[in-house]
Amino acid sequence: MAAPVFLILVAWLGIRTLAEGHAGGLLASGSPVKEATEAIKTGVNLVDTVMLGVVNDEDDEPVVLKKGNPNSTATLHTAIHDINATALTNGTTTNATKEDDEEQTPIQITKSKITDDMHSQGIHTKSKHKKTQPVLENYLPTLSSLLRFTGAAAISYITGKVFPYFGLPLVSGYLLFGIIFGPEVSEIISRDSLRSLRVIDEVALAFIALVAGAQLQVKKLRGRSRSIRLTTVNLVFFAMAFGSVVIFALRESISFMKGMSILQSWAIAMLGGVLLVARSPASAIAIRKELNAEGPFTATVMGTTIIMDVVVIVLFALVGLIANGMLADSSPNPVLLGIFVTQIVLSLAGGLCLGLLVLPNMVTDASELFQPENGILSFNAKVANAAFTGISYSLILLLGFTVFFASHALEPFLEPLVTCMTAGFAVSNFTTKYKAFQAYEDSVGPYVNAAFFTLTGASLQLNVLFGSEFVMMLMIFLVRIVAIAVGAYIAGRASGDPPDIAGVAWMAYITQAGVALGLAKKINIEYVTWGPGFATLLIAVVVLNQLVGPPFFRFVLRFVGEAKGSRVAVVDAVVDEETAPLKKKLNSEPESPATVDVQDNTSQILRRKTLVS
Repeated sequence: MAAPVFLILVAWLGIRTLAEGHAGGLLASGSPVKEATEAIKTGVNLVDTVMLGVVNDEDDEPVVLKKGNPNSTATLHTAIHDINATALTNGTTTNATKEDDEEQTPIQITKSKITDDMHSQGIHTKSKHKKTQPVLENYLPTLSSLLRFTGAAAISYITGKVFPYFGLPLVSGYLLFGIIFGPEVSEIISRDSLRSLRVIDEVALAFIALVAGAQLQVKKLRGRSRSIRLTTVNLVFFAMAFGSVVIFALRESISFMKGMSILQSWAIAMLGGVLLVARSPASAIAIRKELNAEGPFTATVMGTTIIMDVVVIVLFALVGLIANGMLADSSPNPVLLGIFVTQIVLSLAGGLCLGLLVLPNMVTDASELFQPENGILSFNAKVANAAFTGISYSLILLLGFTVFFASHALEPFLEPLVTCMTAGFAVSNFTTKYKAFQAYEDSVGPYVNAAFFTLTGASLQLNVLFGSEFVMMLMIFLVRIVAIAVGAYIAGRASGDPPDIAGVAWMAYITQAGVALGLAKKINIEYVTWGPGFATLLIAVVVLNQLVGPPFFRFVLRFVGEAKGSRVAVVDAVVDEETAPLKKKLNSEPESPATVDVQDNTSQILRRKTLVS
């Protein structure tokens, strides 16, 4: 009973908030026009003249408001009313400009959307790069858009299965077909449809966060806790630091960052640095199973890889909060720390409630309810089993989407990724439903991933990818590898690893996948002016890491002597639980995503000492 009541309550809260935000139109809190009018009405002394031009069919003359004019207030209210009505009903463009002796900085608004050619200077435009809140239309695609996308995703899902046989991950196939069906090529998925399909993005992001949390099983990571802790801290620090610095240094060569202020450039660079921290636990798990790898090195790699996806989600929440203020050219405010602490506490509490009270009632093994007669399920039992499972899995997806929907109403005090990740962690560690959740992940994951990454591919901007940013992508890719190498070596030596082992440890941490791609897409849909270009650049880096990473990981496992032999002959190891449905089930392997407990490590340590000598 708790689950339906929770879903209804949160859905009502989210719809109410979105409806109010939509009704407010251009004068909703946080919009550029709202900020400009509030600044004028409170007597900002930065300008002597504010000119509001209302463009329509009848009157294209500007209304000039001068400081000290007794009629300014009434005229201002009339002009702003005309702005709001004109832009919302007729879709016409309104310009509000600042005259300051020598320069004018336009604000151009069309149906409450900020155009891409706006400059980043001036009091009227300082909030244009900030996160944009969704409106109800973002969740209401037309029937035509929905049918077109469904067809494109189905073709992508079916045809994408060919890619693993060429040594390519499924996600690359989904992205490729998304590009083909998207507005850059065939326009089967139109540009207007991309934002109206936000429900697909948020359902998939909730799923990715749930899975990331469920993969972190504490009891499986205790054997190498010190080494895992040192490696995690060093990799996070160096990857984010090196990544942020290189993106900031290249800002004048990156098209979507040109003209931005120093603070705005640092904000985007920091978000990029966070995405470069992410790893791919599922790819690492698949390769470990393929090579039947066991030992202290493997244990450290698996533990670090799993933990880092959890760390990157929390880090993304913190950096996103700080960056949103910097994107408005505001210096970091100490108050943000209090907001972040509140956000994390509420998100963790909400996630624990969902993971302990709600999800266990949804994640139910249907086989426990429908017992076979004489070892065989009857036809009616099979139908009932399938129906029950389908309803259960649909409710879990709806629950994840509801968390995202509610977060818009509670902004900035609820981070949906942290909430969903905590819920997955709670199910995995504090309930008996882990195997049932794994069944849900294996059954639903292929379809969610196909839809999400096809939509992600459709949103990519090819002019960014194949322009000057192509060189930038290669530079970011190489700098990330250097950062990983430095961090892994320092952590390895501090943990007591021999120099040759510490020197090659970086090869195990290159691969990226679901979480990094999910965060890139989240930025794409939340930051209108620069998000699409940013996502295109970072997704290209992630795909390159995903192609290069697995061969290096195989090599280093063999080099340290912990690979006992290949157990998968046909399907490439990049085909994993996170990005692909096509995989080999290894019945003799435990279903836990974490590495096996480190037992009988003496032989492994002796093997490593032999390598040194």
